[in-house]
Amino acid sequence: MPNVTFGPDGYVVRPIDMYTDGHGPNLRLRVDPGQTGFFKRRMWRISFEFTALGATPIVLKVVVPVNFIIHHQALSVDEGGCALRAYRTGQGTEGGTFGTTVPLYSVNFMTEESAYTFQSIVTTGGTFTPSAPDIAVETTRVRAANATAQATTVSGSTFGERGLAGSTYYLQLSNLPGVSGTSAGVFSLIVEERP
Repeated sequence: MPNVTFGPDGYVVRPIDMYTDGHGPNLRLRVDPGQTGFFKRRMWRISFEFTALGATPIVLKVVVPVNFIIHHQALSVDEGGCALRAYRTGQGTEGGTFGTTVPLYSVNFMTEESAYTFQSIVTTGGTFTPSAPDIAVETTRVRAANATAQATTVSGSTFGERGLAGSTYYLQLSNLPGVSGTSAGVFSLIVEERP
């Protein structure tokens, strides 16, 4: 084995920078407790707050031109009730103008690596009409408690990492049937780009 050094006890000697504590008495193998994409600064997040979701759905158009992993997706509602439905391009018709950019924030602002320029774009303002009912690739439904003098935030989320190909996706927020008035809450998403 080339470039391998053995100690007097016959074990392989590892480079000291693979350990914590330098040359001290408490050596531990150095490992990263997170994703490679996190440390490469390729993970972004959005926190999209909606306060007056009525009869007209709010649609987020998510354009990711490279492979990506969804690490986290959650919907919190503190007023009314909301359904989040995800669609792929080709499952319906886009309308209107997606002219409002939703800011993407890095999940890692540490300076160990140089900043990564995200290729994804998230916008809102337009519409999306599914080509058939019940074709959403994912649905999350959340209804807030509505008892008198009670204020409770209710959350729904999807678990497990999912890898997807680069494409255009539509995330539609709409009031649940039976909700009178408007709904309010926050939609959160964490994505890792895999260029």
